[in-house]
Amino acid sequence: MCRDPFLAGLEEFGYSVVRLPVSDLEPLELLRRDGDDLERFGRLTTVFDPRDPVGRPRVTRGRPAASISGRRTGRIEVGAGLSLLGGVIAAMGGSRIGIEDTYHAARGITFEFREVTEDRAELAALDRWLASARLRDRAASAAALVEAGTLYVTTVVIRSRSLTVEAHDEQGAALSVEAPALAHAADGRVHVSHDADNAAAVTYTGRVPLAFGFRAVRLHYRHGRYAGSEPLDAGDAGLRILRRAPGAPSGAGAPRARPKLDRRRAQTHA
Repeated sequence: MCRDPFLAGLEEFGYSVVRLPVSDLEPLELLRRDGDDLERFGRLTTVFDPRDPVGRPRVTRGRPAASISGRRTGRIEVGAGLSLLGGVIAAMGGSRIGIEDTYHAARGITFEFREVTEDRAELAALDRWLASARLRDRAASAAALVEAGTLYVTTVVIRSRSLTVEAHDEQGAALSVEAPALAHAADGRVHVSHDADNAAAVTYTGRVPLAFGFRAVRLHYRHGRYAGSEPLDAGDAGLRILRRAPGAPSGAGAPRARPKLDRRRAQTHA
């Protein structure tokens, strides 16, 4: 089977991808798994009753993410690459119009996120908190998900306001992009500029940092009790952002998760 290019995009940096970048993704959010997709499920304290007097694990925000800032992804096929780029520009408040025309001659695209910051929750503190917390009495769906091993918690979220895109031809050589063709994407809300040292590189900058990558851990429960967690492998699944119809309540129209049992042993904690 073909490797999902979205999942591979950030795998080399140790992160999983947010398929449609958003501004409001945070550490300590619950995600449910459906195949290669993860979907937002709710807040940690909505599903679990916090009994630890220390309180919810602290989140450290805005730390520079030197491991990924300024580094490029591998070459992504142009169709998948433009889909991701269109999602980023739309999330920045710009328009997707003109993107296909701008990169019509490209066969591949690489991405570089600049000035990346990281929000992180301490994993040891999360582990301690979950060990003392209990599932709330009416959290039936969550109980089924944890027993099936398909409920996850975000531990790290990375953000950036700027995305640099470099187009490549069939042979992998850098391909120059004409500046006039980029006007539609700006739409007054996204700043579009050429790299001073590279005519093939175009940088899109928005007003608000967008979450484009994350790390998470899968929760393991036995007979309703917390039994440990294990990291989500980078590139194993991506976060799918579900769009709601206007006026629809949260979760309306979202496909229900199909829990899949994973027979790998949980990493339990002493």
